[in-house]
Amino acid sequence: MSDLATIWLDPDDEITTAVMRLRAAAGERVALVLPAGSPLATSRINFRLLAREAEAVGKRLEIVSPDPGARILAAAAGLVVHAALPRDGAPDDQPVVPPEPRVIAPVRPPDEAQPVPVVGPRRGPVAGRTAALAAAAVFAIVGVAGVLAFMLLPSATITLAPATASVGPLKLVVTAGTDVASPDPVAMTIPAVRTTYDVSVQKSFTTTGIKVAEAPATGTVTLTNCYSGAPIGLRAGTLVSTNAGIAFRLTQAVTVPKATKLGGSVTCSTRDAAVQADQPGLAGNVPAGAIDQPPAGYDPALLSVTNDQATTGGSHTESPQVSQADVDAALAALRTELDAAAQARLDALVSGAGSATVFRETARLGDPTPSVDPATLVGTAAATFDLGLAAQGSVLSVDAGPVTALAAARLGAKVPGGWTLDAASIAIQVGVPTVIGDTVSFPVTASATRARVVDGPALLERVKGLDLPAARAILDDYGAVTIEVWPDWVTTIPTNGRARLDLASPAPVGSPSPGSGVVP
Repeated sequence: MSDLATIWLDPDDEITTAVMRLRAAAGERVALVLPAGSPLATSRINFRLLAREAEAVGKRLEIVSPDPGARILAAAAGLVVHAALPRDGAPDDQPVVPPEPRVIAPVRPPDEAQPVPVVGPRRGPVAGRTAALAAAAVFAIVGVAGVLAFMLLPSATITLAPATASVGPLKLVVTAGTDVASPDPVAMTIPAVRTTYDVSVQKSFTTTGIKVAEAPATGTVTLTNCYSGAPIGLRAGTLVSTNAGIAFRLTQAVTVPKATKLGGSVTCSTRDAAVQADQPGLAGNVPAGAIDQPPAGYDPALLSVTNDQATTGGSHTESPQVSQADVDAALAALRTELDAAAQARLDALVSGAGSATVFRETARLGDPTPSVDPATLVGTAAATFDLGLAAQGSVLSVDAGPVTALAAARLGAKVPGGWTLDAASIAIQVGVPTVIGDTVSFPVTASATRARVVDGPALLERVKGLDLPAARAILDDYGAVTIEVWPDWVTTIPTNGRARLDLASPAPVGSPSPGSGVVP
């Protein structure tokens, strides 16, 4: 059938595998095919768990098994069962229904005895009446004797409340890790997934740095040597200055000849030399005659200096320029916005996680990468500049759904032979998980009630013919038992068919019974 999804289980598949595959099955109607010897068919609790899970996920589950015992257990859990897969839209056998308890019809009391018909040729009125009265008397005697015999036969009524016991509480830890591929009921592990996501921000920033451009002033000075004893040689770089201390350097070496002396008069000699202001900027633009201080160490009376023309060319200009401080401030602002963008992306993952839980504390954001090399921006002449950051984030998420299935399976494993787990009594509490690195640990407390499996007819046959203490010794192992016999002098369980065993509601947990107790 096109609307029937079929799940084939392997002989060693456990209940956890069946639950996971049931959740993943497409469609509303699902057929679960059990092979002969499937471990799921060993306990009715497995089918109850499957029925509960199917109801939770909105599936109509049907069990297909060649094993009649498995079909009976599944039907007892309320599931539709088949011996083979349905064909042509109709099952090849009818759903198995648990057998009804055997009811023994009561013996018809004497007053309901049917009238005895008259057999033989019709007699005359007197003779026939006499014969009829005799026959009636005989039958009355026989009937009374039968009733007395029936009433005096010994009887026994056994009432058994199956024993119950606690399973647990079990203290378990289910661990989720990124190295786990599927739920493992032995290791008690489930998968965890680390999801990655990309975030980026881009922004334009205003330049606050200033680029200052200055040029030194230049000009020409005249050096005068009034010393007749020797020429005066000056190296390039020799400083002359104004009275205000604005210095100029000779841009070339110069030698001023010695003065000539004729008679009592001295004629000074001169030489011109190019100069440049020692500091750039507007301060080097001085008027003519302002440079009047000769080089240090020279007597102004012997060596003097002046500028016949004003010095010119000294300048000072300012323009926007990206500074290191601008780049540092931009990176800090972008990192704040990148963190906010990563948080928003994380919020979106949390809201869209469905049945999984996203653990925010596991979120990581990698090192951000700038859109351009920040070092190349420093010194750029611009009023604004653009810069961005990008990074990859990741976070751990876990679908904790299998946690309860693993805990329930562990409870089932604690039930010994001859007992069954009450599915309705299963209580599983999942505590607050703890996170260490990429591992999430779920503390789980699981408990349930187990009940003694009692085959009433077989148990009755087992105790028939035994004396009451021996019968009670056997029955006590199955729960709380009362035995009523009639007459009260009866000391054995009758074998005449007037013994019966009634099953009452299971005894409360803790009721005294040799077969009860608490499973650690």
